[in-house]
Amino acid sequence: MSADRAVFLDRDGVLNELVLNRATGDHESPYRPEDVALAPGAAEAIRLLRTLDVPIAVVSNQPSAAKGTTDLEALAAVHDAVMALLEDEGVAVDEVRYCFHHPAGTDPDLGRLCDCRKPAPGLILQAADALGLDAAALGRSWLIGDSDVDVAAGRAAGLRTVLVEDPRSSHRRAGAEADARADDVLEAARIVAAATPTILGEEAR
Repeated sequence: MSADRAVFLDRDGVLNELVLNRATGDHESPYRPEDVALAPGAAEAIRLLRTLDVPIAVVSNQPSAAKGTTDLEALAAVHDAVMALLEDEGVAVDEVRYCFHHPAGTDPDLGRLCDCRKPAPGLILQAADALGLDAAALGRSWLIGDSDVDVAAGRAAGLRTVLVEDPRSSHRRAGAEADARADDVLEAARIVAAATPTILGEEAR
């Protein structure tokens, strides 16, 4: 598959709801498929992005197995649950890339530094390669995420960025300089959709 642009989405807090960790008081990624619920407007957001005729990729840090909080089998089940809920709504994404590493992890295989964990751009570049995107195409692409590391990874890969300011993920933000801000993923998708005709017009001149 090749394209001249794409939209990259973080997953937890963007496509699906975060889950309260009672031990820390923070909302975090779900660890069990039964805890998975789509974020409000997620399916409609993907449906809107589909009208732009661009591929959609999910790029997400998933370090809980590296930390020993859960295991890769459980993370696979959560992934399947998210994709199944999207499918139930009649939408899908084209590419999914996860980073399972963490530099402070206890798992001997996953507890290490890597070049894919956001804020590094590795996940985005992996997905871009799978989608046939070159550097120019990345410059026309967008990333939608809810954390500072999402914005940093998008900027490092040359993307425009929209920061979703869900109050449940406020602990993941400390003032990242995104190109735009939105209350939820649907508003973010509307920002991307509104900008795309302008980008196309600029290219035509």
